[in-house]
This record gives sequence, C-alpha cells and structure tokens, in this order.
Amino acid sequence: MTLISVVVPVFNEAQSLRSSLPSLFRQVFKEVEVIALDEGSSDGSLELLRGHERAGRLRLLRYRGQRRGRLAACNDAARRASGAWLMFFDPRDLLLFDHLSRMAAAFSRHPDVELFASAYQRMGPSGPVRMALPSRGVLSRRSALAAYARADFIQPHASCIRRERFLEMGGFGEHLRQGGETRFWLGALCELEAVHYDDTITSLWNTAEDDIEPEAESVPLHPVVELLDTHAGRLSARERRRLEAAVNRKLLDWAMWKKRRGQAVRTELASLRLSGLPMRLWPRALQLMLPPAWFRR
Repeated sequence: MTLISVVVPVFNEAQSLRSSLPSLFRQVFKEVEVIALDEGSSDGSLELLRGHERAGRLRLLRYRGQRRGRLAACNDAARRASGAWLMFFDPRDLLLFDHLSRMAAAFSRHPDVELFASAYQRMGPSGPVRMALPSRGVLSRRSALAAYARADFIQPHASCIRRERFLEMGGFGEHLRQGGETRFWLGALCELEAVHYDDTITSLWNTAEDDIEPEAESVPLHPVVELLDTHAGRLSARERRRLEAAVNRKLLDWAMWKKRRGQAVRTELASLRLSGLPMRLWPRALQLMLPPAWFRR
C-alpha cells in the first residue's frame, strides 16, 4: 500500500542524487513510492536512476522530447502517482530518517488537514539557518498566512499535500518561469482552512543565493501578486491583510535580488500594498530606493 508519493524531478543532478536519494530510501516509514522523472539528463543522472529502478527503489519516468521544466515534471508525476499524499523532493536536499514517519503520524491524528509542513534547516553560502516557527500543531488559515508574512516556513521540497487537493488546485503553474512554487504554496494557504506544522527539523534545504531565482531579471513581477486578485475575495479582512503582508515580503525579497544585479525594481515597489506593509518591512522598501551604486559597494 502506498500512502505517500515522493516526486523527484531530475535534470543533470548526478552528483547530488548520490547523497539525496539514500536519504529517501532510508526512511523508516515504508508505505512510500519514489517517482523520479528525468528531463533529458546528460551527466549520468539517468544511468544512476536506472540502477535504482532495477533494484526496485523507484519508478523512473522520462521525457523524450523537449524539456518542459521542473514544474511540468512535478505535475506529470503527480497525475501518475498512486499515493494519497504528495511530496516534491529536490535532488539537492536531504531528509532525516524520520521525516516521512512524522508526517504519516500527523496524517492519522488530523484526518481533516490537507497540508503538512515542518521545520527545516536552510543550507546556503552564509551557512546553516534554522527555520522553525515558535508553535506546533494545527494552524488556522489566518495564523498560517501571518507566519508566511514573516518567513518561508513551508519547505517546498519536504511538505506533504493531499494529492486530490493538489490536482484540484491545478498543480503548479507550468507557464511561470520563476516563482511558481512560491505562488502555489502561498495560494494553498489561502484555500485551505488549516495546515499542520511540526517544529522539529527533519529536512535540509540546500540552496545557494544564485539558485533562489536565477532568472529574476527576466520576469517583470513575482507571480504571488496574482493571489491578491484571485484569492483575496475569499478571505476575511484580517486574512487579506496577512496575505498582503506575505506578498509584500516576497516582492521585497525578489526586488532585492534584482537590485543587487543592477535591475530596475520600480514595478515591485509600485506593487506593494501599503495597507499590508508592517513597520519591519519599511526599511527594506526604503533601501530599494537607493541608487544601484550603493548595492555594489
């Protein structure tokens, strides 16, 4: 019986897969299927995955035509999955041995909740950063949006969402070149009544600054802005205010990335919702008004 389907989109990740896949296979919870979708790798990733497929450790899917991108790969694999729950795993990340067992235990305790997240450690060029909320258990929609307005508490590659709900929401926006994962997870917080949160760190999110949004300069505006039109109408006034704060935070993150690379950020600044701009974000907004030379110092 399969309870959780773990989707692994792969494109030239042979080196990372040698350490990340064992962290999946060593999970103490075994009602799991691992679905790896190779998008035309040329660095030995495909051969490595074939070896694991022959050993019965995963299902291997392949794109034989033009590469469609990570989000399309996730959507395709989700449609072919057999598990009631989905997790989208990045080949550069690592899971601790009890990550999925803690998720499964939470599923059984809270059968009405459709999204489960947990604390994680972010590994970047500045060293490890612990990302954990001060609370645990079931968070209301308002509390979850308020938490996201302060930090990325959802690890996109280690959270579990009910498969039916993911497909009902249309999956990831494949047309979005950047920011599609963030848009989906923040949209999910808007749609769902509650989310379960575990404050125990059970995953490592490996990222470098340049990997966060590697083509941000080619995108006019972060797609989370769309949520203010598509989802705000279904929220209460307090929930809308927290959604605005969450969108503002992501816009400022996005704009800061662009500003450091000499890109214009007028569109981002003009899109900020002042009603959802808490005092803690004003210094960052003002900083973005400084000339580009200041950021090159």
